[in-house]
Amino acid sequence: MNLAKCVQTRSVRLNESVLKTLGDWSRKMLFFGFGATDIGNQRERNEDAFLVENEAGWFAVADGVGGSAGGHIACKLAIEEFKQRMTEEGNGLTDESGQRVLRGINNAIVDYGLTHLSTPNLATTFTAFVIKNDHQGYLLHAGDSRLYGFHEERGLMPLTQEHTLANEKRKQGQDFVDVESENVLVNCMGNFSMTWTEYRQIDLANYDAFLICTDGLNKMVPQPRLEQIMRGSWREPKACVTRLIDMALQLGGFDNVTAIVIKRQ
Repeated sequence: MNLAKCVQTRSVRLNESVLKTLGDWSRKMLFFGFGATDIGNQRERNEDAFLVENEAGWFAVADGVGGSAGGHIACKLAIEEFKQRMTEEGNGLTDESGQRVLRGINNAIVDYGLTHLSTPNLATTFTAFVIKNDHQGYLLHAGDSRLYGFHEERGLMPLTQEHTLANEKRKQGQDFVDVESENVLVNCMGNFSMTWTEYRQIDLANYDAFLICTDGLNKMVPQPRLEQIMRGSWREPKACVTRLIDMALQLGGFDNVTAIVIKRQ
């Protein structure tokens, strides 16, 4: 994955007083998730990071951009900044506050690069899924990490679009898309000129479970195989995540791989 201009970390703890301010957020753990990450078979460093906050209902992955100066820093900063921003929002997301969270993450990454590394070239993908109540969730997304919804009858369904050059070419009607453009991001966190982000509501009633992952999983394991694994073990998120990551490693494990599986309680 390569991109110029496209965020170490600050500790934020969710203590009891903070949790009491979260309004109608998912305190009762209407959904339960488990996540894990693996360096893979060929990388020297893991530039993925993830967040699972079951009591708050916050789940996120970030994949540091390999062509940037500090992808391993950017991914961790994105996760910590997200946690901080969500804690500050307190009573839930609106269209305005959701965009504010995304802008805050982006600006924190850019500022960190300029202040500590003397470069704006610090970047990461970022995909977050926020559970507000038993029927309403939110997607916050930039880059090519993925959120899928899973239903026993309808199977596994992508809920995000990849913000890649290849996908932009397809939208423009190009029949042939070169392989290299699949790895070129047109949107990410840490972008000086970020003008758009993907933020929208998701109707939770349509799904039994969700999968969030970095491209080390979905670009290594074909979707039919992902669906097969989800169908067989989504009710046990830890076992499901283990199976997903193991499959990516068995098929090559060329990249870091991170997965979160979230099931309805």
